[in-house]
Amino acid sequence: MKKIVLGFIALGLLTLAGCEKDDDTDMDTTAKTETSDSDGRTDSDKGDDITDTSSDEGTDSDDGTTETSSDDGSTGSDDEGTDTDSGDGTTDDSTVEYGEGATDIVGNTYKSVIIGDQEWMAENLRTTKYSDGTPIPNVTDETEWYNDTTGAWCHYDNDNKYDTIYGKLYNWYAVETSKLCPTGWHVPTDSEWTELTDYLYSNGYSGEEGKVLKATSGWDEDGNGTDNYGWNGLPGGYRYGLGDFYSIGSISSWWSSSYYDTYFSSYAETRNLLNSFDDVSLGSNFKMFGHSVRCLKD
Repeated sequence: MKKIVLGFIALGLLTLAGCEKDDDTDMDTTAKTETSDSDGRTDSDKGDDITDTSSDEGTDSDDGTTETSSDDGSTGSDDEGTDTDSGDGTTDDSTVEYGEGATDIVGNTYKSVIIGDQEWMAENLRTTKYSDGTPIPNVTDETEWYNDTTGAWCHYDNDNKYDTIYGKLYNWYAVETSKLCPTGWHVPTDSEWTELTDYLYSNGYSGEEGKVLKATSGWDEDGNGTDNYGWNGLPGGYRYGLGDFYSIGSISSWWSSSYYDTYFSSYAETRNLLNSFDDVSLGSNFKMFGHSVRCLKD
């Protein structure tokens, strides 16, 4: 796993710094050294400029059961809860185990998948209210977004056409309330994200943890994944602290509920998928950034 920090230079380029491969050991978050300038940009101590932050309808078999045909002509059982089509024209050995799904306070429904001992939403969060019914403000103005220290959400580019596919972007102050996800679900901690990636690592996907979580389409520059577990990671981009939007099609970034309680108290941790890498990256960002949210079942 690579460890990154999302940030930008004045021309709007993304900065990903201090990348290092994660292994089975815990991440040492104290090893990160960052400074920030007056507009919320962060500089890593390395200073490198790199990117930061169908099957066919069922046909009847000879014994009267129903089977589904894959793109390569092979057939598989239509037993509920499994899926062996990787989406790229090949069939792999992994199966998708679907959970019971979830419904948020405003009635949005979400598919869920079981990976190891965890049940994850297979879609990004789209709610406009906390689980107690309190509305979450939709902040579109750049200055207001930058100065806000309470929960807020927006669409990428403030355009609701992105909502169905990518969900909404939230600042970390909405995460901090512990009421953002539906009742019975929560925003995962950093250690719960690590449990996910460790499971993938131990099941033969070392260095490809991100590839098996990425969707099989939607990523720029041949960055599509295999989506072995139905997690359906899509590149929804993110909102910079100053209110600008970046990297739809090439980056997806999700908040964790973990944050730094010492020198980096203004930072919270993220997990990221990039079109140019096959692993899952660990990063940190200012809490006013806007990132996607995936919920984990309690």
